[in-house]
Amino acid sequence: MICYCKKRFTRNEFLDGTYTYSWDKNRWERLRRNGWIEVWRHRNRTTIMYSIFKTSFKCAQMISRIYRILLGEEDLPTSERSVFYNNKTYTDKVYNKAIDDMIKDKDR
Repeated sequence: MICYCKKRFTRNEFLDGTYTYSWDKNRWERLRRNGWIEVWRHRNRTTIMYSIFKTSFKCAQMISRIYRILLGEEDLPTSERSVFYNNKTYTDKVYNKAIDDMIKDKDR
């Protein structure tokens, strides 16, 4: 299992990395509250000036699965329960056709 995510980071490094995403003021707290980010080392106000964080186990699993899908080692899920596979709009149909074509192409 390979995880390509950053191992440890500070809150400021996280905020610097989110400049490319759309603005979401509550993203940091929501990710911590939902268990995607964990504290690796707490701040102690005398010698350690800031806390160090790491991605949680479930976050690392999700990142690894995304990489496996992108590398073609695993197929995209196409079950009827999938939110992305219910063909309600034209865009859904176009994306699902592209996904089906990608899954059929074994030389991707």
